[in-house]
Amino acid sequence: MIGEGKTRGQVAILDIEACNNQNSAAIRVSETEVSPEFVYYYLLGSYHKTRRTSSGNNQPALNKERVRQMEMPLAPLPEQRRIVAKLEELFSKLDAGVATVRRTQALLKRYRQSVLHAAVTGELTRAWREAHPAPTETGAALLARIRAERRAQWEAAQVAKRGGQLPLGEGWKSKYVEPEAVDASELPELPSGWAWTTVEQLGVIGEQTVMTGPFGTSLGTSDFVTSGVPVLTIGCLTEGGIKLNKAVHITEEKAAGLERYRLKKGDLLFSRMASVGRAGFVTSELDGILFNYHIMRLRLDAETITPFFFLYYVRGAREVVSYLLRVNHGATRDGINTEQLLNLPVCLPPIAEQIEIIAEVERRLTVLDALSKTLTDELKRAERLRQSILHRAFTGRLVPQDATDEPATVLLARLRNESTAPPKARKAREPKASPASKQLPMPL
Repeated sequence: MIGEGKTRGQVAILDIEACNNQNSAAIRVSETEVSPEFVYYYLLGSYHKTRRTSSGNNQPALNKERVRQMEMPLAPLPEQRRIVAKLEELFSKLDAGVATVRRTQALLKRYRQSVLHAAVTGELTRAWREAHPAPTETGAALLARIRAERRAQWEAAQVAKRGGQLPLGEGWKSKYVEPEAVDASELPELPSGWAWTTVEQLGVIGEQTVMTGPFGTSLGTSDFVTSGVPVLTIGCLTEGGIKLNKAVHITEEKAAGLERYRLKKGDLLFSRMASVGRAGFVTSELDGILFNYHIMRLRLDAETITPFFFLYYVRGAREVVSYLLRVNHGATRDGINTEQLLNLPVCLPPIAEQIEIIAEVERRLTVLDALSKTLTDELKRAERLRQSILHRAFTGRLVPQDATDEPATVLLARLRNESTAPPKARKAREPKASPASKQLPMPL
């Protein structure tokens, strides 16, 4: 079978009875004269060439006639079998190596997750805490300071509204709404010096802690242009950070009306739909660009929680996964709202320990990234080797040739005669001619 539409060029040998649709073509060969596996391996090595022969503007595709007119080299039947046997031998070893690499990649991914989990549960810095038993300011003290600063700022704003005059009495102070404390009754116990809090309590004082990107008439597909100010979409939030390859663009004039959605270095982004929970850090290169409705922007106090600790927490804490599953309200797809993100429980270590956690995680992830790159390079090398083996096979350089083999010219002539003869009047096979082993072009 060979794909004709979106999967054009992909091939497979059927080992079961099946039907094919308009997006694939069935290739049948005379198994007494041509090895199906020989044809399969040739097409496998001609994937890119096959795709280039397709036609069509919106979605290039092959058709039955194009497949019929494709050419391939034809070797004597015994040599075809030797080539197939050798390919299967070599590919069996190659596939075993590739499988080992992929298993190692999976192990690295699990180890990466275990590093992040150990980081945000305090296990990674257990020895560090024993060496530093008295933090300058605990997580609870951090929260108390932030709460006091928030209240003081609110009171100052109330006084400013009255032209600097203090309101009469103290009753006005009772109007201040303290951010709701996290319910830690079902959350795990934290290491000494850590505290449970929420995203809302970690926000920059005087800033909107969580903001959803513009939508509706504020920003739509009709506003997109080929170049201009980038607007991050949910596809830009990946496991490896923020990527611009899936960003859309708007004009400077349009962006001027969306100033409140401009990102600043140090902001954090959180996906609110589809792959809920992906997060990213806004670097200086991304400063000033915008984000769309599928993303929420967090502006947290870096002196209370360092941005990268928050990222590691989102990526490594099981509590985040369980919370998102519990509050998820999407009927047809995942999704959370601003209030739910504000109430997300977050563990808060002392700042000094946060810095130590980041250093330890980065040290381990640097090693894992290097190993991951090596494994990726090995997979690429294996694929290049596979293509090299296929090229040698179909240029007559993979297996030895035998002068006693029936020449490919005779085999090809017989195939042509059989294909044109009436069903009941096919010509008898011609006797073997002089030996020759050159592979000849043959239409499929």
